[in-house]
Amino acid sequence: MASPLTVAVFVGTRADLGPLSPVLEALQSADDLTLRVLTGVMYAADDLVAALPTSASEDVWRAAVVSLAEPMSEVTVGAQLEQGAMLARAAGQALRAEGIDVLVVLGDRWELLYVVPAAVLLGIPVVHLHGGEVTEGALDERVRHAVTKLADQHCVASEDAAARVRQLGEPGDRVHVTGAPGLDRLAGAAPIPDAELADLIGAVPADVSGDLPDDLPDDPPGTTVERPLALFTYHPPTAQPGAPVGEWAREAAEAALATCGTVVATHPGMDEGRDEILGALTELAAREPRLRLVPALGRDYPRVLAAADVVVGNSSSGVIEAATVHVPAVDIGERQRGRLRGDNVVHAAEGRAAVEAALRTALSPRWREHSARVTNPYGSGSASARILAIVRTAALAPRVKHFVDLASAPQAGPDRSRSTNEEEEE
Repeated sequence: MASPLTVAVFVGTRADLGPLSPVLEALQSADDLTLRVLTGVMYAADDLVAALPTSASEDVWRAAVVSLAEPMSEVTVGAQLEQGAMLARAAGQALRAEGIDVLVVLGDRWELLYVVPAAVLLGIPVVHLHGGEVTEGALDERVRHAVTKLADQHCVASEDAAARVRQLGEPGDRVHVTGAPGLDRLAGAAPIPDAELADLIGAVPADVSGDLPDDLPDDPPGTTVERPLALFTYHPPTAQPGAPVGEWAREAAEAALATCGTVVATHPGMDEGRDEILGALTELAAREPRLRLVPALGRDYPRVLAAADVVVGNSSSGVIEAATVHVPAVDIGERQRGRLRGDNVVHAAEGRAAVEAALRTALSPRWREHSARVTNPYGSGSASARILAIVRTAALAPRVKHFVDLASAPQAGPDRSRSTNEEEEE
């Protein structure tokens, strides 16, 4: 009898834990696989265990989690470079020590540039989820496409993403349209009742690092949920260096407060600019109790999303996930520019006036009725089973990938002499 495959999944932050959760459940419950969960950016081992799906006990998850590094205490380019070096070294050691046969990674986070090469050098097949997408306003765009070239199998969320991966020269038999795995946990999600949500956001939970700013507001007595309810997340737009991200986040939150009764804001992602955004939102929450600032919603996220009247910010949650539960979304600024989105999304430029106008559109009866009928272009919520099947066979594919040249249409004039790479960069 063949030995079970040992599969590692890398989880850096909540940005990949959420969409990876259904995949982790599928891998953990498979009798023919042994699962290891690598971490080392946002989560300490015990914090990740507490955040993992409840389909398995904490003891089961604790045995599966492998910490590569302590969580980051600050997010600057210098800190990222230092953390990356630790991740690269520890990833190589863990992949060998745990006897990993296949590595699964998701998306476009900077830390993948340090974890994935270790697997490539060791000859371990890499299964990449959510490749081929476009986010022109974030550094993530470059990371995502770099990981595509390092990966062996591609589980993409949509047909347009599959076309881009093939355009990067990847063989068609290695590109699989599975849908977005994060939608699996939203299918059938029941909205959290207002009373339960009030309890959830009334007390600010501890941060994953155990630290919270000293000037967070005291919990107001009798915290209630006033409608409309906005779910707010604003991340640093990393492709716009020097941007006033704290000011932009504050203005967006002020627009949400001007149009909504309650705004539940989650912490920004682990990118440079995080501290500016968090500081601006903390200061605003200190004087406006209707803004409830929490590190993350974790396991409660699907029910909170389903209960929301609108999603606002520049996170993929509005662009990818909100359509599944038919919630209107306002996407702000350039971070998600170019990304496929459902018809429930309204785009807004940065600045309070633009965001407030977009929110009034999204909250209008006409747009809410329209959003209730949209179909999510990222799939129907059945991706994890398809991904599991691909992981099982990933180690059987040849190590060598053939680069597929796409036939290009003739172009008029002197531009015909340009290289394919020059054309794709435009």
